[in-house]
Amino acid sequence: MLAGVGPLLVAALVGGWWHQIASALLLAPALLGMAKADRTRAGIGMVLLAYVAHCATAISLAYHLPAVATGLLPDGAEYWAKQQVWIRTGEDPEYVLANWVPAHGQLYVVVVALSYLSLGLLPLVRGFYEVDLMNFYVGRMLAEGDGSIVSLLVGWHPWSVMRGICYAFVIFELASYSLERMTGRVLSTARRRKQRWALGAFFFLADCVVKIVTLDTVRGALAVHLGEP
Repeated sequence: MLAGVGPLLVAALVGGWWHQIASALLLAPALLGMAKADRTRAGIGMVLLAYVAHCATAISLAYHLPAVATGLLPDGAEYWAKQQVWIRTGEDPEYVLANWVPAHGQLYVVVVALSYLSLGLLPLVRGFYEVDLMNFYVGRMLAEGDGSIVSLLVGWHPWSVMRGICYAFVIFELASYSLERMTGRVLSTARRRKQRWALGAFFFLADCVVKIVTLDTVRGALAVHLGEP
């Protein structure tokens, strides 16, 4: 949890978006330690807890100190402006099925490759960047909307939650496999590796299905809480 919150709080005092890299650098060795011990539940739980704590802190900063958060969360303000257009009009090329399905597939391949090549570090860095786009958006949604808890629950899109869990499993598995190849030591069993791949695939598909099924519902709920008809 400290890895996700500590650098962000320091950055809030001194400025800069470097906290995303620092958090990943703190989290990566702990993840490798869990992978070396083949402690899947503890490793996945640790990663998710660090990100949840980071998100809660970043959302609070975006809510209370938007000027500070703009410098801390790169591209967050632009993402919030873009999301407002989608919420109010329903128009965003990113949410067109023909666009986001290939993009999801390409992202999955990139995460797999980078997780193996960097022992999970680079996807962790990118992960903090991606969640901070959402964190700025949700913080401002809460501040500029009616402040309802619904804005928080659906503002952090349910499909994005599925994606985060998916990549937690993928990063853990590829970091474990890459470390095994580097050290020549057997770190896990074939059965456990298949389980992690299966869980990653399940949450990848859940991401896609939940997005298709709930996209319009989520947008409608957010529009209501922004005061849109």
